[in-house]
Amino acid sequence: MTILYPRLPRAEAQRLFASVAELSPSRTHHAQIFAPVGGRRATAEQVGQLSDRVRDLAGEFGFPKALASADRLPFDRRSATLLIDSMDISWSEAAAHDLWSFLALVVLPDVTRWRFGERNVERWIASDLTRHTWARVWWRGTVFASRPDLLDRLTESDLNQILERRVVGGDSRLVIGLAQAVLEFEASRPGHRRALIRDAAGRLRRRLAFIDARALGDLEVLELCRELVAEAGRYLPSEPEAEVSD
Repeated sequence: MTILYPRLPRAEAQRLFASVAELSPSRTHHAQIFAPVGGRRATAEQVGQLSDRVRDLAGEFGFPKALASADRLPFDRRSATLLIDSMDISWSEAAAHDLWSFLALVVLPDVTRWRFGERNVERWIASDLTRHTWARVWWRGTVFASRPDLLDRLTESDLNQILERRVVGGDSRLVIGLAQAVLEFEASRPGHRRALIRDAAGRLRRRLAFIDARALGDLEVLELCRELVAEAGRYLPSEPEAEVSD
């Protein structure tokens, strides 16, 4: 049976974020609620164990000292594996925005602050799961579960271009197919990945208005992505764009 983690209602999350610099870790919160069905409720001890594991991982990257830029993606990759293995939640539970707000604002405010600072509300309150500090890594690890090697080769900018387009990012086969096709193409024409992935993702999104990807086999999905990446490759700019880190 999967575990149901506490959820922090949005109004309370907004109240806590107003004093985010003063937040300290806790296992529970007076306003927390749970989904009524779907698993067994996480105990305060289980929440505390998760908190300790994440904090121990952060310690391997120098926490509480400032996180080096070169360590951001490695920390995110390791966080994804840890959360997936430790939380034992279903996809429907992981889609609950208030769960991730609870994790950031109640359980791990110090690590959330260490990873992304205090100014960007999307990193704390889960209005967009592709942007939230902890939801984004859980979903990335889950979507790329069958091809973690691809995830390791993608930058933050790459992942944003793919996953923030919901019609693409909501289908793990499309995500993996597009990522593989882009990396294959870029091997022969390095230095244009950002422009390539942005153009190809837009082409795929438009093509899906006429094609139901669920009717395609895995190889057909990959070939579709390769075709669209090749089209995008014909319109690459002459000069590569600078990569964006996060």
